[in-house]
Amino acid sequence: MSTLPETAPGAEALLDHQVDAYKRDGFVIIEDVLQGDELARVQTVFDKAQARARVDWEAGRARGKGVSENGEYYASGTWHARKYFDIYPLHLLEQDDAAVGMIAHPRLFPFLSATVGADVQAATIQLRVLEPQTAADAQEEGGYVNWHRDHSNDEAWRYLGPPLNTKVIVYLTDVGPDEGCTACVPGSHRFDHRPDHTLYKGMGGGETQATKVKDQRDMPGMVAATAKAGSAFLFNTRLWHTTLPNTGTRDRWCVLTLYCPFYQKQPGVTVEAAVALEAAGQLNTPLRRQLFGLEPMTGVNGFKRLAQHSGNDGDDRIFKGVRPPKLGERVGR
Repeated sequence: MSTLPETAPGAEALLDHQVDAYKRDGFVIIEDVLQGDELARVQTVFDKAQARARVDWEAGRARGKGVSENGEYYASGTWHARKYFDIYPLHLLEQDDAAVGMIAHPRLFPFLSATVGADVQAATIQLRVLEPQTAADAQEEGGYVNWHRDHSNDEAWRYLGPPLNTKVIVYLTDVGPDEGCTACVPGSHRFDHRPDHTLYKGMGGGETQATKVKDQRDMPGMVAATAKAGSAFLFNTRLWHTTLPNTGTRDRWCVLTLYCPFYQKQPGVTVEAAVALEAAGQLNTPLRRQLFGLEPMTGVNGFKRLAQHSGNDGDDRIFKGVRPPKLGERVGR
């Protein structure tokens, strides 16, 4: 079922333009998704959430841990955890209804419905803090992630028409070319091969580090997708992309949400969030209920038991099954 909201005059032409650009380039930027009081509210609760998670992250980083044993933060490995951390999503979503509204924002949903499909749902939600790097570190190692595409190299996906899924990055801080912005190669979502992550810097560590002799910006056709706070970068997950080093003066804050057709929905933090937000009465519109998976879909089991995270760096299930105390509650050690 579709819960596409009514569109303002001229919105259909704008949507057509955005969809055409997305099909051609593999990405689009929608400016001012959040603005004014709405942006300020989300920034305020994000700041509270990151301050809470930072304590656990800094302690874990000192021990070389990429995953929080308390469920407070996640990074995809010990090397990554030196540079960034993800916050448990409910620490943001439960604090202010504007944060839930961001996931189901009326400026995003028409595009998502037109590209992913009318049955689109939120699959994963990540709240990411990227610390500044020194210029020397950026020169030696590059950004925290290398050139990659998120999805399979399976050729069949290129001919389906709709993208397998769309990822949306809502920036809560301004991101210039030296402040951890996303870079991409327009049109690369149609390529039949992946970028060479052994040649370009980024992510670092391991036996391939010595082969990474090229700067991330040396990728042919690369563009830096700079954006101001409140804007969103939406991209096909087959798109070649990376994050450039943050050599600015402050953390880069963003919320990354993966949207997919309902049949791809996996048990994970959005299911856990749906249970908590429904109990709190925050999933109070058809659009929110659809995106968090509460609207019934024929033949689909909306809720599944979550797997308990082992607390080991090798367990890449992100936050599944680990429910840290709510903000304001004492954190047990």
